[in-house]
Amino acid sequence: MTEFALAPLSQVPREPIRWLWPGYLARGKLALLDGDPGVGKSLLTLDIAARLSRGGPLPDGAPTERPQTVLRLAAEDDAADTTRPRAEAAGADLDRLIVVTGSRGAPLQFPDDLPALAERTIQNVPDLIILDPVMAFLAGNAIANSEQCVRRVLAQLGKLAESRDAAILMIRHLRKATARKAQFRGMGSVGFIASVRTGLFAARDPSDPTQGILAFTKANLSSSAPSLGYRIRSNQAGEAVVEWTGPLNRDADELGLRPEAPLRMRDKASGWLQQQLAGGPVRALDLYAAAAQAGIPDRTLERAKSELEFCSHRLSKKDGTKEWYWYDPAVPWPKNSPFKKPFELPPLEDLM
Repeated sequence: MTEFALAPLSQVPREPIRWLWPGYLARGKLALLDGDPGVGKSLLTLDIAARLSRGGPLPDGAPTERPQTVLRLAAEDDAADTTRPRAEAAGADLDRLIVVTGSRGAPLQFPDDLPALAERTIQNVPDLIILDPVMAFLAGNAIANSEQCVRRVLAQLGKLAESRDAAILMIRHLRKATARKAQFRGMGSVGFIASVRTGLFAARDPSDPTQGILAFTKANLSSSAPSLGYRIRSNQAGEAVVEWTGPLNRDADELGLRPEAPLRMRDKASGWLQQQLAGGPVRALDLYAAAAQAGIPDRTLERAKSELEFCSHRLSKKDGTKEWYWYDPAVPWPKNSPFKKPFELPPLEDLM
């Protein structure tokens, strides 16, 4: 049985939020950075790590109280040919930027390796821990989609952050399907965004594709920090570096929306034909003429009719002429229809 205690709130000592980067990264708390590949998530976190390591001003100009130690766990970047050159280009104090690699180059697996990580950080106490990307450090492929599993692992990460008075920043890629709310676009369970105190979102500026924007999807601890613009450029040595361009009045929900796939002509024809036959039978000649005006070819219209399983009926008129009608057998039959609804035999399995 789990032990627990009860205490009136009046006996709980009040503590202020301890900020590593005011408004953006809080000590003892979890933060999440979402974004598509190519928007510079890893570079952004390395730039922030470099600024913290040398005790320099942060991207919004906020001062750093002292040089900070950063622990970086990266599953996709090689420390020698990628992380170090980029960190040097960003002006990092390399002695304060510590990389963590598992045996044989494999990333650590949480929750199994969390106790060992906690033990190793007793001596090298970090101010910031970066997981890039967080999915690579979760044991098992299915855990990321299980809210219960994600919350359990992140709760243990939260305890590590609290015990070391460190901020933990997790990087996450976006899912293929696009949600209107930016906070629900990240891969895996909603337990990720639910478990963090700060949610960040990196995307290209819709009005200026050369500029990126770092915006908030969640800010439980502060509402005063603005979105920030940034550009990724090359220095004289050809290394990619981040150039921050200042505050922007942009909301995360406005960013990173992928354009909807263009509607196929066959889909357009299907929707159009359903509307035309919603009221009952229509002469085939009239449908062909109207479809031509709508830009729908005859062959596409006929394919749509076949896929929708709409029916044809040939009506013999009193003057001896014949006309073809199309109809949707699923819609209510109108009283003023030019012919009665044709009798339809039930499926063979219903006769047995």
